[in-house]
Amino acid sequence: MIYEIGKGTGIFCSEGAGCRVYYIARPEPMLVDTGAMGRAPSILRDLASIGVQPIHIRKIVLTHHHVGHTGALWELKRRSGAMACAHKADAPYITGKRARREARRGMDKVFHTAMTRVGFGEPMLVEIERALEDGEDINGWRVIHTPGHTPGHICLHTRDILISGDMVMASAGGFHSAPAQTIVDPVAYRTSLKNIAQLEFEMILPAHNPPYVVDAGNKVRELAEQFK
Repeated sequence: MIYEIGKGTGIFCSEGAGCRVYYIARPEPMLVDTGAMGRAPSILRDLASIGVQPIHIRKIVLTHHHVGHTGALWELKRRSGAMACAHKADAPYITGKRARREARRGMDKVFHTAMTRVGFGEPMLVEIERALEDGEDINGWRVIHTPGHTPGHICLHTRDILISGDMVMASAGGFHSAPAQTIVDPVAYRTSLKNIAQLEFEMILPAHNPPYVVDAGNKVRELAEQFK
C-alpha cells in the first residue's frame, strides 16, 4: 500500500516492506530506506501504482545500516541505477568493510533472532556512492546526524517535516524512545534526541509507525524533556 502524506506534498509512504519506505518526488525523485530483503518487488509495485518506474529514482538515502532498512537496497539499486547515500559512519557496515554488531545480551539475541526469522537476514553488500555528513543538503533536505541507535543514524529535515528513521516511536498513544535493546550508545542517543527536539517541524515520518502529521515537534520536545 502506498499513499501521499498530506495533499500535494509529493511525499509518499510505502508500507509492508519491513519498515516504511518514503518516496520523495521533488525536486529529484529519491527513496528513503528500502525495507528488508525480498521486499523490492512490493516497493516497486507500490511505486508503479503512482506512475513511478525504477529508472525515475535517482537517489536512495539510508537512515542507518540496519538490515530492515537496507535489505532491499541491492535489488532496488540494480533496477534503478540510483545513487546510494548513507552517513559516513554507517556506510562501512553497508559495504561490508565493517561487521555489524553481534548480539551480546539476552534481549539483544532475542531481537536479532526475531529479525532473522522475518526476513531481516544479512543483505547483499552494496557500494555507497555518497557518504553523508551532518548539516549537508540532499535533494532539499538537511542531513541531521543522530547517532545512538547506530553510529551513523540520520534524520532528514525540511520546512515542517522530519523523517526520523528509528529515532522515536510515534503512535496515537504518545511518543516513545527507540527500544533499549536497539540503542548501541545511550549517551549519544539522548544527545541526538535533544538535538532533533530543537528543530521546528509539524510532521514526523518514522520508520515503524504511521506518519504523525499534527504537532509532532512539540511531542518530540516533551519526550526529550523526560530524558532530562
